[in-house]
Amino acid sequence: MADEERTPRDDPSDVIEEDMDLLTDLSPKQQLALQALLREHSVVKVAESVGVTDRTIYNWLNLPAFARAYRRFRRDAFVQAVGLTQRYAPLAVNTLAKILTDTNAPTHAQVTAANSLLRFAREGIELDDLVARVEVLEGDASEEVL
Repeated sequence: MADEERTPRDDPSDVIEEDMDLLTDLSPKQQLALQALLREHSVVKVAESVGVTDRTIYNWLNLPAFARAYRRFRRDAFVQAVGLTQRYAPLAVNTLAKILTDTNAPTHAQVTAANSLLRFAREGIELDDLVARVEVLEGDASEEVL
């Protein structure tokens, strides 16, 4: 895997400092289970990789400290995934534009590309409008506080 595509959870040594506090109350096996929960497709496989029963994994998921750390690890993994999608967004738009303008592409592919591009453009405008509205509201709220 290329360095730029690695996530903080690909290697146990990559755990960021902020996560260290979440891990201090967890056993080494629980820490391994957190990583495996992001990597494996089932609790049974997680349990096998850690050397415990699947019931143990379910019990750990009910422990507040473990559940909190798991939520944090999932959130971090999702943020990494979103970053990767943003990195490839220009390529995706170029691909849709190529399909749209390719006279040899099937009509249904061109229509799908056109719909996708229009939807993304509309959503971009809506997001810009929403950001502007929030900024106005935040400005109004900060003036009321003063």
